[in-house]
Amino acid sequence: MNLRTLLARAKRQLFKKPFLQDQRYPPYWFDQLLGGQAAFLVQIGSNDGKTGDPLYPLLQKHPSWKALFVEPVPYVFEQLRKNYPDHQRFRFENVAINKGEQLSFHWVDPKARDTYPDLPYWFDQLGSFDKQHILKHFDGKLAPFIISKELEGIPLPTLFERNQVQQIDILHIDTEGYDWTILSQLDLAQHRPKFILYEHNHLSSADLEASKAFLREDYWLFEIGIDMLAVRRDLEKGYLKRIKKQFGKV
Repeated sequence: MNLRTLLARAKRQLFKKPFLQDQRYPPYWFDQLLGGQAAFLVQIGSNDGKTGDPLYPLLQKHPSWKALFVEPVPYVFEQLRKNYPDHQRFRFENVAINKGEQLSFHWVDPKARDTYPDLPYWFDQLGSFDKQHILKHFDGKLAPFIISKELEGIPLPTLFERNQVQQIDILHIDTEGYDWTILSQLDLAQHRPKFILYEHNHLSSADLEASKAFLREDYWLFEIGIDMLAVRRDLEKGYLKRIKKQFGKV
């Protein structure tokens, strides 16, 4: 194992968070409510499903839990499948979620680390339909390493239909600024996840407000760092009281 690999592994350990032990992190609360159940998760923008991933420790702890993972970047998708080898529990889609269009998707070639070995572990999580989203990071120095490819895009209802998704306990969206585009396709009359976790950090003010308005009737909303956590209002009252005390509703 070379020095660069050792350094990369050390960085991943440094950024590893105690997701299940610390009340400041949503997975702690997922575990508290769903730990004794056979839960089903949908994660859109999975990356490799492991590095810095809040759902990974939950799926390791609870062998009865199942998940559907969606990741559009081909080489990352292959790593995702390797990280979750039990294909009886896990389903995978190598697609992008949009309105059903075939569009150019952009991501960073992993060879960028050969030139810039100090890149943070999340540099390969910048994949987006918007090339500018990548260019605005690291003063644009990743421009020579951007790979662009036409990828299949499907709507969220099609994703659920072709994977026979019925009940969703946790919906996790992390799509570098397209979270509201995807969330807006969720039919709350048909699918009402107990928890929805999405990244608001890259949303415009208008999209952020639209996402909150969309959810507010059925969910309590909590802003947790760069993420927004939506917790269904009809869950057990004692549990809701505890989580509102921890985060304070938006």
